[in-house]
Amino acid sequence: MTLAEIKISIKQLLSKKIESIELNSLMGILIEEVTGWNRVQQVVEINTPLTEAQINNFNSYSTALLNDKPIQYILGKAWFMGRSFMVNEHVLIPRPETEELIEWVVDYAHIIAKPLQLLDIGTGSGCIAISLKKALPNCSLSAMDISAEALTVAKNNAASLETSIEFIEQDIIHQTTLPQVFDVMVSNPPYIPIREKINMEAQVKNYEPLIALFVPNEDPLVFYRAIAQVAKKYLAPRGQLFFEIHYDQGKAILQLLDEMNFHAEIRRDSFGKNRMIRASLK
Repeated sequence: MTLAEIKISIKQLLSKKIESIELNSLMGILIEEVTGWNRVQQVVEINTPLTEAQINNFNSYSTALLNDKPIQYILGKAWFMGRSFMVNEHVLIPRPETEELIEWVVDYAHIIAKPLQLLDIGTGSGCIAISLKKALPNCSLSAMDISAEALTVAKNNAASLETSIEFIEQDIIHQTTLPQVFDVMVSNPPYIPIREKINMEAQVKNYEPLIALFVPNEDPLVFYRAIAQVAKKYLAPRGQLFFEIHYDQGKAILQLLDEMNFHAEIRRDSFGKNRMIRASLK
């Protein structure tokens, strides 16, 4: 079977599940993963026969896609801020909008123009902490998560990307002490009410870690409240909190922070949705 034939076979299998533009992009990614050929080489080698092992890999990946498994989990990696991060079922797949949160933190740090102590709460794959350390090499980064499995992924990413991060296994809800004071705390915590699960894509709700996604319907701001409470004790004078938020929770979070004695501002992402908040104690 040639590359051309396997492409036809996969497209026939997946065309009813995946739109053509996305499918073409996925095909390019899969072909490069299986064969090592870049996009130009894929054109040149279109009639090249594939090995049995390569055909088996294509079939395996196609079946996984047919079952809604995200391509990032299939390949075990995701691109974020121009770098490849290891991902598996214990960590969320990094999203583009989180890059905008990091850019806001970096802009703030450049304004302050001195080494800062930063803490990433709920680090998952470590993409926030590692990206911040890469952008701010003179700053110190710590990263916290309740999941030992997630921290294993984050530590592997820090090692492969040659980044020095202090990792902390801790539940921010129930363990409310930190090892030191921080100038910046940043978090993309769970914020999706569990009632929304029914309407979410199968790729998300069937594969990504539920603990990193969902919060109780009756208290969707539970993590924001807990983090802000800890910040009142462990945020340095004039320190800053940065949050990623659910697009329709902005007003509620601003009210919560105001009641907890924080000044706060909200920022829209590139899609025009309320997505980020920065806060400091009054």
